[in-house]
Order: sequence, then structure tokens, then C-alpha cells
Amino acid sequence: MSDLVIFGAWHFSRVVAEAAAASGRRVLGFVDPDPPPGIATLEQVPQGCEVFVAIGDNVLRRQLSRELLARGRRLATLVHPAAVVSPSAALAPGCFVAELVAVRSNAVLQEGVVLQAGSVVSHDVHVGAFASFGPNAACASKSRIGALSAIGVGASLLPGIVVGEGCTVAAGAAVFRDAADGVTLVGNPARATRPTGDAGQQSRWTANAVW
Repeated sequence: MSDLVIFGAWHFSRVVAEAAAASGRRVLGFVDPDPPPGIATLEQVPQGCEVFVAIGDNVLRRQLSRELLARGRRLATLVHPAAVVSPSAALAPGCFVAELVAVRSNAVLQEGVVLQAGSVVSHDVHVGAFASFGPNAACASKSRIGALSAIGVGASLLPGIVVGEGCTVAAGAAVFRDAADGVTLVGNPARATRPTGDAGQQSRWTANAVW
């Protein structure tokens, strides 16, 4: 396995670094757009390394991942050794699967999906690019999660549910019906409350990045 450099030097990056070490990956260091002492810029990262974007915000993770790919960098996929991933599941580059996660047979995780500890992706589920699951979130069989959607802590989806792109499912929500793009779902049973905010805001990752 190639060496790893983590983009992001905050809380999620520590979780990623521990998972990488547990799976036998050597972490060379961290990159940040406004680096404090000891944190590298992109130009200091060896070309042969894989990179992982440890940014919890789905939109920013997509933005930075695409910029890195455009610069010829390779995105790593990290699976904690305490996770259970079916051999028939498909994981695209840039995915993160934390400890105690279950990814069942024929599940598909597109690019940049983040599954936090204890979450469950059941069989034949499709999770769109740069979506995320909080701890102990679960979706039952044949569900579809749209790109950039965030499934909150302990939220659950019934079998066959379709959640659109850019949705937010609040912590503890139970989704019994399909949801259109860009809505926030709360409660049990979950109800749509409002469109999710603008996902296109520029952040310091691109506005002030030194790399």
C-alpha cells in the first residue's frame, strides 16, 4: 500500500488517521490551506502518495477532491479493519468506512462517501457521491441516497426509500417516504421541513488556499 497524506488538520482528520494506522497505512502527514507550523502545503506532498480528504462537509469534500484529481493526485479509500464490507460491495475512490460499519452485499458507494462508526448500508443500497452517514445511521435494503446528502446520527431509512440529492436527514429521523432533492427531513415519521441551504458557498479551502 502506498503512503497516505490527509487533507484537513482538524477533528475528522484524527479519526481518519487512526483508521489508516489500524489498517496498516503509513500516514506521512496532514495538509491544510492555512497551515500552522508542522502542517504541509500541497507542493510538499510527494507525488507517489495517495491522498484522503478528511473534510466532514460534503460539498467542500467534493470540491477539494475534484481539485486534487485535476492536479493528478490519487484519492485513497480507507476501510477500518473493524468494519464489515461484503466482497460484492463496490467502493469508489475517496470513501471512508469507520469501525463497526456494515456494508452488505451488492451495495454501491460512489466517490467520496463517508460512513461513520456503527452505520449500516444494507444489501443493494446505492449511496451517491460525497454523501455521508453519521454514527449509527442505517438504511435498509434497496434504498437510494442521492449525492451530497447527509444522514444524521441514528437516522434510519425503510427498504426501498429514495432520498434525493443534497438532502439532510436529521438525527434520529425515521424516513418512511421518498424525499425530493434538497430537503431537510426531521422526526418519526420524517417530514420535509425546508430546502437545504445553498451548497455552493466558497470556503477558505478555495478562497484562501496556499496550495
